Amino acid sequence: MKRFLVAGGSSVALMGAALIMPVVFARTESGAWSRVGIGVLSVGCILIACGVVAFVAGLRQRQSSGLPSGVRTAVAANILFLAFFALESSDRLVRQNGNFVYWSTYLFLPALLLFYGLLTARPWAWWIFRGVAALGTLWFLGFVVMSPFAKLQSHGVPVPWYGRIYVATVSLVLAGTLAAAFWSLGLPETRSYFRLTRIERNATA
Repeated sequence: MKRFLVAGGSSVALMGAALIMPVVFARTESGAWSRVGIGVLSVGCILIACGVVAFVAGLRQRQSSGLPSGVRTAVAANILFLAFFALESSDRLVRQNGNFVYWSTYLFLPALLLFYGLLTARPWAWWIFRGVAALGTLWFLGFVVMSPFAKLQSHGVPVPWYGRIYVATVSLVLAGTLAAAFWSLGLPETRSYFRLTRIERNATA
């Protein structure tokens, strides 16, 4: 139970904070609060409050979380991407005319499913997450390499040089996060947590 409260609370609180950030930027840009912005702000505050309560309740439990360090790294990476998806959704709702549907919209539920699989030590979660981490690392590293040369635009306007630095920096952070998750899932204690060592022994027997 502690692992769900601590990890789940952290995830919910960070998603709430991610929802609020675009609302604050929209307020500074327009100088007024929109109805959508107020609604998203309210949801974000509720998520932060619930997440903090769950996190503190988890810390107060005496039993250990039972998560090896490698699994905690993978869970932290998953939480980061859940917050990123929440940030994207909020930004599109508040600052991009309510155009909610985007590629990150379709990845939110699979990321939640992987989050559950990691916490419950499902072998399928290990295989899927490690494969996604490897492909994602290569994907974002490709963005880092291409950002100085690609034709980047924002609302039909070419992105200035500092925009390219921003894209490269964010891509590098995401690539590093996924690379760390890929490496951590390959540790012996992590493989044992997912019961992969026993599966491999049975396969070679």
